[in-house]
Amino acid sequence: MNTWICKTTVAALALTLLAACEEGQGGAFLQGSDTGAASPKAIALSQANMAFGAVTLVAPNGFCIDKASLRQNFALMSRCEALGAPSAGANAPVGILTASFSAASATIPSPSETAAAFGLNTVTDPVVSDRSVTFRANGRAPAKGLSETHWRGTARVGSQMMGLALHGPSGGRAIGAEGRAILDQLISSLAADG
Repeated sequence: MNTWICKTTVAALALTLLAACEEGQGGAFLQGSDTGAASPKAIALSQANMAFGAVTLVAPNGFCIDKASLRQNFALMSRCEALGAPSAGANAPVGILTASFSAASATIPSPSETAAAFGLNTVTDPVVSDRSVTFRANGRAPAKGLSETHWRGTARVGSQMMGLALHGPSGGRAIGAEGRAILDQLISSLAADG
């Protein structure tokens, strides 16, 4: 499962995210940025059908799905205001959340197996259940300004396995305990449609 299939979209979104100011997360970010792109209001979704309709992905509170990033097996989410829906992003932490889907295997990979597959190190805070695994690890940040420390998750939903990665700025709420709560909320909202 490659959670960084859309590197161009991730880099562009990371710059947009880091241009947004979030209280308690550094305040050094610039307020509002006009990139000359089409109105972002048209790109924010609260849910999407994934894996050819096998799964309904519901964005966590304050996050929206970037419609431009959507593929049958990949979605990128960020704080709604970064995607043009400011009223939907109340108090969400700055972060980039990706979800990727593949056919489910017999077992959910352990934190160490996932870390080895993605070249991650310093695996901490693992929580393992019958349906999902979440943990924090260090690895290469997908864009400048994002911390190497981030959250990872894997969950089985119906016939699909979902891989998650949540990145945020250093010292930000997304890489703290709140990050796991975001992953847990997303995992608990998953619905198998097929």
